[in-house]
Amino acid sequence: MDIYGGIRMINPIELSNDTLYFADEKYMSVSAFKRFQKCEVGALSDWGEPSDAMKVGSYVDSYISGILNEYKAEHPEIISSRGASKGQLKSEFKKAEEICRFIDNDATLSQFLGGEKQVVMTGEVIGIPFKIKIDSYCKGIAINDLKCMRTVTDSKGEYYDFVTQWGYNIQLAMYQEIVLQNTGEKLPCYICAVTKETPINSVIINIPQFMLDKALYEVTESIKRYYDIKMLNESPQGCGICPTCIANRTDTQIISLQDILEGGSY
Repeated sequence: MDIYGGIRMINPIELSNDTLYFADEKYMSVSAFKRFQKCEVGALSDWGEPSDAMKVGSYVDSYISGILNEYKAEHPEIISSRGASKGQLKSEFKKAEEICRFIDNDATLSQFLGGEKQVVMTGEVIGIPFKIKIDSYCKGIAINDLKCMRTVTDSKGEYYDFVTQWGYNIQLAMYQEIVLQNTGEKLPCYICAVTKETPINSVIINIPQFMLDKALYEVTESIKRYYDIKMLNESPQGCGICPTCIANRTDTQIISLQDILEGGSY
């Protein structure tokens, strides 16, 4: 079955060296932009090691990209070092293995994720240098991003909007814009979500163009300030609630219970 309207899936040529992705700090990225959205002060600090949940996603990304052995070598902490399970994957990464097999056995997911892996491109947004890395770039067809989610449904079993909740609309809008700048092609964008549940659930979500356009506009409204902060040319504003802001507090707040109950500012 060809889900792209009769156009054959192809593997495009590698556009740049993936090893250089994090080498040049002059570029803004989607992850950096979203950190600045949460807190300008927190974006400049190290919030610690990636969580196990993030590592599960990286494990699956590595598998899809064909570099799982390298990932395992770089992350020995995912292997149990004691007890009956010594030498085996820790439990959360056994779930990652299940997700990898699930993707292999799902014809539609495999097709969407069958493009060129981890493609790096650079461009500009209102003059600010920007770099992206695409999970699955199907040249001339689509831009597809893999997400390993806790769930994609609510308590009623209905799909909920995790796309805008986690800023994935912003991520795909930037991918689309930078691909357009490099190739002249404005491609449709899809989130390929697979869950860590038992049984594993999955969904492929197309992000409508009007939502991508809105997200791109949102980026253009803020990116210059964020970039100036990143380059230490502007002073950041703290959010007051992130780990960095909490760690920097010197006085305990006094608030009213009424503010808490009403959800007001405090």
